[in-house]
Amino acid sequence: YIFGSRLGHHIIDLDQTVPHLFRALNFAAHIAYRDGIILFVTRNQQTSHMVEEAAKACGEFAHTRWWRPGLFPNSERQFGTVTRLPDLVVLLSTLDTVFEEHLAVRECARMLIPTAAVVDTNCNPSLVTYPVPGNDDTPSAVELYCRLFKKAILRGKARRAEDARAAADAEGASSFPAASDDRQAEGEETRDRAE
Repeated sequence: YIFGSRLGHHIIDLDQTVPHLFRALNFAAHIAYRDGIILFVTRNQQTSHMVEEAAKACGEFAHTRWWRPGLFPNSERQFGTVTRLPDLVVLLSTLDTVFEEHLAVRECARMLIPTAAVVDTNCNPSLVTYPVPGNDDTPSAVELYCRLFKKAILRGKARRAEDARAAADAEGASSFPAASDDRQAEGEETRDRAE
């Protein structure tokens, strides 16, 4: 994913980022279309408010605080009841600290929960289902990712609502044609009698 290096900084190849980003956004939209639960996760204090706002704007969930070890594998013990785990976890930073991988990455892989994550040059993309090579350090980049994921999720939900309305209209229309056909037949019989 690295295009090159300049002044000690790695440059990410955007030609590889775009298809990976489209794949991750498409998957997020499909999860939203199927009424799945999407969880946004980050530990970066600089961008946590953006992540929380994006999750709230699209009606999903965010976790921007300390990750309790075993949160997903021991969810029944942690919460006391049977809890539905998320259908997709969107990680906007896969590192918990400068050198440590976020615990959510490993727990999602263990629980077979798909992940879409922004993977910087200092991250390991092997456990991420839909890695998006990109910068996860600057607030402007995280804001862009939040906006794109929010838009994809909202489009998936809008499409689901649109299809539900179309199905309801088709269901309602299928019961009415028989009645309207009867009325047309009655109208033709009345015209025939009048003639």
